[in-house]
Amino acid sequence: MPIDKPYAYHKPSEDGLAKINKLRAHFSEGERLMKEICPESRHRAVAITNNETTAMWAIKAVVFNDPESKVE
Repeated sequence: MPIDKPYAYHKPSEDGLAKINKLRAHFSEGERLMKEICPESRHRAVAITNNETTAMWAIKAVVFNDPESKVE
């Protein structure tokens, strides 16, 4: 039984990988900034969790919609 596209592994193209690395750097810097500025609290933890969630969806958007990515 084949795996449906939303659940399959999508190998990014070279262009997609460059975009993903740029996003990862951006979200990593955002987390560092939150840890530097926000006091340790539930609020900071939720902000960091949502940053991770947003990063995941942003990266998926790049790979899923890249016509040159390969579904494996």
